[in-house]
Amino acid sequence: MARDCTQGQNGGNKDIPKLQTAAPSKEHTELEQCDRQYPCCNCVKRDMQDLCYYDNETKDRQGTNSNSVGSELPEISLNTDAVRPDPPNKLDSESQDKIQDLGYSNHGDYNSMSLLRTAELYGSQDSSAATSVQSHHSLGSDSDGNYKRLVRQLPSQACINTLVQTFFSAVNWQYDLLDEEDFGEDLDAWRNLPYSELQLGLEKQAPHLLVFPALLFQVLAHALLFHPPHDELINSLMTMAGMTFHDLAIEYSDSSAELLALLGKKYITVITVQAGLLRASFLKSSGKVVDAWHVLGATIRDAQEIGLHTGRVASENSSIELKREGKHSRFVGHKIWVVLHIWDVHMAVVLGRPIATDLQLDRFAGTIEDDDTRRDIFSHWQTETDLPRPFDIILAGYNVAYRYFKDIHGIEHNGAKSQGYHAVERIHAAIKQNSDLLPSWCRLVNPDTRFDRLRGCQWLPFAREGLSSLIHLVVLALHRPFIFSVANSRTEALNAGICILRAQERLFQQSEPHQCKVFNPVYASFDAIVLIAALCLVFPTENIELRAECTLCVERGMQRLSIIGQSNAMAKSAHGIVCSFYRRLGISETAEDSTACFSDSQSVAPNTSTDLSSWTESALPFDTVLPPRPTHDLFYGHLSISQTLMADISDSLSFDPLTVDPANEWDFVGNFSDTSFWNLMNESGH
Repeated sequence: MARDCTQGQNGGNKDIPKLQTAAPSKEHTELEQCDRQYPCCNCVKRDMQDLCYYDNETKDRQGTNSNSVGSELPEISLNTDAVRPDPPNKLDSESQDKIQDLGYSNHGDYNSMSLLRTAELYGSQDSSAATSVQSHHSLGSDSDGNYKRLVRQLPSQACINTLVQTFFSAVNWQYDLLDEEDFGEDLDAWRNLPYSELQLGLEKQAPHLLVFPALLFQVLAHALLFHPPHDELINSLMTMAGMTFHDLAIEYSDSSAELLALLGKKYITVITVQAGLLRASFLKSSGKVVDAWHVLGATIRDAQEIGLHTGRVASENSSIELKREGKHSRFVGHKIWVVLHIWDVHMAVVLGRPIATDLQLDRFAGTIEDDDTRRDIFSHWQTETDLPRPFDIILAGYNVAYRYFKDIHGIEHNGAKSQGYHAVERIHAAIKQNSDLLPSWCRLVNPDTRFDRLRGCQWLPFAREGLSSLIHLVVLALHRPFIFSVANSRTEALNAGICILRAQERLFQQSEPHQCKVFNPVYASFDAIVLIAALCLVFPTENIELRAECTLCVERGMQRLSIIGQSNAMAKSAHGIVCSFYRRLGISETAEDSTACFSDSQSVAPNTSTDLSSWTESALPFDTVLPPRPTHDLFYGHLSISQTLMADISDSLSFDPLTVDPANEWDFVGNFSDTSFWNLMNESGH
């Protein structure tokens, strides 16, 4: 930051030589009070930066420092007639690199790295972090060859164009991470990179251009998950018999990860963060949720390394390649950090993981100084007449419900104590009130669909159902800690679970068959199905009016998991667990002669009977058991059903757990304790 021109830069320190001047022009009549930075503040005020007469050395040094990340100290420029210290030696530069390698932030003002920059500042040394990174860090002798080997795996230009089009029409709206026009410019720049320049070595290339193939690989990988399966052009990329689009997508995503690992942490740009977040998304879609969570954590650190969490760097610093003058592309870092935070708190609650980010949205939005731009980015979601945008859906969800994920995480961490239940009631009321403020085009009930078929809004029906599902998932997570101790929470959790499964059903019906094989639809459905079935079993006399709807939602959710499970092992495990609950639920209802609850199903075994004495509410000590965390237990506790039964489960949609050989064991297996919910269900099912 330039200091005010009314103060001398030296701050009264007479040991530092004054700037020598020669025949100052009228633009520099206040030179002795100037900030000694090119261009000086006098010229900036007069909009005459190009006429600033400081010597070329100053200009060159200031131009270099414009690429440094987080440098807030002004440069001192000494005229050739002044006493000038010796140039920086190699040892000093190496020392700076070593301190930076210790992990100090380029954005801090009070750490050792900041002190080093200050010391070198007054020694007229170049303290540019970005210059130091590129000048003194070597990738290694094999890096050039490995880099070229990886980028040669990119498909032809025609295939790339086709898949990029699929990505921006079917995928990008989900997180709104990329601007299509900006991406196209980067793609053209990469294609126009001469091979002869690449032969000069990686350290001769611009960081954002080096990392772009990693982003391109992830774009292609995501597009393959949603691309129509009978495209002959894309089928030509299959190199082996039996290879699928998903197999090729895995290869592309892995190549991206290998590129990012090769470049390391010395070449982090916004493109690095975008590629990392898409890598996490791909792993999640492939059922590798634990890996996705770790990649998300690394991506958050990358974003913090370049200052996206501050908001200021995202809009001001050219070193992270925000070089375009578009209204929104300059602020892409703001959108990325919001998405990273939502991902972080969402996975923390669903998976029981710690939270790594923080976001005060109003304060964060306030880092955009222009009022019109700030409102256009962060308040546009409230408009009724303007065309909705994907980021509007994300912000609508955050303002209504996602903002409470952190509070819910705290409630769970504190052990869901009864004296803290007033917080649950407060948050539930706030979510309900916030939902009433949603614009008509994304209302959760009876939305206005006038925008749905307009050009550029084809994604809106899908996004609306996803919004509804996630908002109700927040409500489900809010009440889950109290479902075994508070009757009201059981009712609210059941209602939220039903709403989730209804939205997932509508989303499933709108999707093409080849788009239903990714793992994303499993998360919300799986938690909702298990919670609904568990409550119906543990509290059979409560919420009788919801029983029929609960059973039907469980059935249809189980069928969706069956379809996804044909191409995804984790979804198949989730399907098996749901089948076990459904069988228990069916036996319970049949024995009570309550087959009316299954009026929409043809799968009830007519002669099934069982002793229900073990299923009465009083016989089950659930008041001391923690509520189930299905998704967490699926991935971290390896929850499943017995392997004997899994071998018998067909991949076909017609599988009926109530007609399978009753001799089969339907026990839950996994890494859970004897006092867990799952073990208690095993005992009470015998």
